Amino acid sequence: MNCLVRVWIGVLGFGGLFMSQSVLAAKITDLYEAEIPVLSQNRADRHVAIQQAFAEVLVRVSGQQDVVLALPPLIEADALPLKKTPNQQQPKLVLVGKTAEIAGALNRATFYVKQFRYQKTTGRPHIDWGIKPLDADKTKSKKSQQVLWIRFNKKKINKLLHRANLPVWGSTRPSILVWMVVESRGKRYLLSNSIKSTTRESIEKHARLYGLPVRFPLMDLADRANISTSDVWGNFEDRVMEASRRYQAEAILVGKIYQVNRAWNTQWHLYVNGRRVDWQEQAVYLTKVVKQGLSHTAQNLSLAFADVKTEKGIQQVLVKIKEVNGLAGYSQAVKYLSSISAVKKVQTVQVEKSSVLFNLTTQGSRVGVMQAIALGNQLVAEPNTIPRQAATAIPMDTAVRGEHGVVKAPPKELIPDLIYRLLQ
Repeated sequence: MNCLVRVWIGVLGFGGLFMSQSVLAAKITDLYEAEIPVLSQNRADRHVAIQQAFAEVLVRVSGQQDVVLALPPLIEADALPLKKTPNQQQPKLVLVGKTAEIAGALNRATFYVKQFRYQKTTGRPHIDWGIKPLDADKTKSKKSQQVLWIRFNKKKINKLLHRANLPVWGSTRPSILVWMVVESRGKRYLLSNSIKSTTRESIEKHARLYGLPVRFPLMDLADRANISTSDVWGNFEDRVMEASRRYQAEAILVGKIYQVNRAWNTQWHLYVNGRRVDWQEQAVYLTKVVKQGLSHTAQNLSLAFADVKTEKGIQQVLVKIKEVNGLAGYSQAVKYLSSISAVKKVQTVQVEKSSVLFNLTTQGSRVGVMQAIALGNQLVAEPNTIPRQAATAIPMDTAVRGEHGVVKAPPKELIPDLIYRLLQ
């Protein structure tokens, strides 16, 4: 059982915290991989494992837990006997897609497989869909010692999610600073980098499951001077934000975990992009409330940073980059802009003494481009430059193509939507 309450609060005074010039983002290298325990290497068990791994990757790449659900199959009420016979089994769970596209893809999950192999378990976490291997009842005493490792095709997965109008959250993800207090046996303690705790291990395990790069505070002398366990327990924003400043994290997750009447309760507060989201969870088992909390964290962050195809389709965004020194700087800027997943094409519009104006053809809004750049470490936003409410991009039907594919602007002043400085 869980109780979820989400509240979006408008832009707050701590928004500047996330505009640091040195944002710590992380590169997740195994988004499209999964390991599923198996009892045998037969074809039927492999098919079940691949389908479960496929569903897990869809959840991790989209950031949306409900993109796939495990539900009992639809059975007519009069098809079941009124009295349960000794040999009658409960209906098995099946994986159900959120959209028609996802549902169809689940039935042909092998189409999306790039590589697979059997190996010994590495302890990597996986989503437990509650679906037993086909021979599980016959081998109750046999514990799986092997896993099926699967790597899926990135392009096919992304194309599927775009076709289903679902987010595609890239491998560059925001670093999340976790301030978490646990109340156990009447005592409260703050999770830190140096404390070994089953709760901390559970948070790290489920964070990896959803592709969330979490980190815990050091709680050294500097931290102890700025914040206390009581500050985190009460979520005193001023103290939390001040203590978080040194870590330069893109997102901050604050929470507390405690037990009431044998049920675990959690309260979560996520700060990202100058906004705050609050929710609560409740479950009998600690691991479940942690999993639910990290699942909702992933969902909220994917909505903030993921690439989602919009109804407007292709858009043009003007980006001016300053301090571009020589051909090396120009090549660096072009290469970096081209690496952003939402950017489909990069064209040079104007070249000045030490700055270049680029026209980006994007699948999504300029805000999405800005958020993607904020996670990198090559461009720094110029002070007091906020994306214009009305973009002044080059109308493609009036642009004039010059030599080497360079687009020449119409004879009028071009105002960039975004302005950055190149770090070389």
